[in-house]
Amino acid sequence: MKKIGFIGAGNMALAIVSGAISSNFVSPENVYLFDNNENQYKRFNNKCNFAKDVNNLIKDSDCIFLSVKPQNLKSILSTIKSNDFTNKVIVSICAGVTINSIAQELGEIKILRAMPNTPLLVGHGVTALCSNEKVTNEEFTFVQNIFASSGTTISVKESDMNNITAITGSSPAYVYLFIKCICDAAKELGFDSKNTIDIVCKTFIGASNMILSSNSSIDDLISMVKSPNGTTEKALDVFLEKNIYEVILEAMKACSNRADELSKLN
Repeated sequence: MKKIGFIGAGNMALAIVSGAISSNFVSPENVYLFDNNENQYKRFNNKCNFAKDVNNLIKDSDCIFLSVKPQNLKSILSTIKSNDFTNKVIVSICAGVTINSIAQELGEIKILRAMPNTPLLVGHGVTALCSNEKVTNEEFTFVQNIFASSGTTISVKESDMNNITAITGSSPAYVYLFIKCICDAAKELGFDSKNTIDIVCKTFIGASNMILSSNSSIDDLISMVKSPNGTTEKALDVFLEKNIYEVILEAMKACSNRADELSKLN
């Protein structure tokens, strides 16, 4: 079984490691972690290996995840570029950081780029993946299966990676905001219950499952809820009057454009 290492032991690293271990895809003794903040280690299985320094982690790992903030990546790459990456695979989860920008620092080595989202933490993540030509099918599948341990994966072209950031990477925050707005509005309407978040979230789960399990289109499912001149239609009319389509499109373009900007910075 391959040994996997994580440079950066934050929430995403925790989610990836937890999913891979709980699914028995990797064993704790084959997981290596390095973080400048050693307090991060407390959240991980004690059987994982905590590397003394980043160079030891690279030496001991077959597959190395760059799970740091994008603005910290240049410093990390500068620190590790003297290592031998022959037969090792680098996996970056840094938003907006291209494969080429990593290769410019580390050389023409095996590099995958991943865009996971935070529901990975509860086993329902969506992760987009792409790689350079040096990565074998077997290696790509290995990394893909690590992320699949905590949700769904999709293989994309790197040219689509910044757009997928707007579609799946950042979109949990859009959903959280919409749910918050509904809960806040419920309170304004006089419905102030400790169960509001629970029932609203379960409504979203139910609606999502309806889409996934039905042969009907989303428009048809809307029509199932909406009756002519009824309550739902009045609510939807307000959304359309406020041009919700344009608002969402503008927001997603802003997200994708920011990912483009980050790519140029790196």
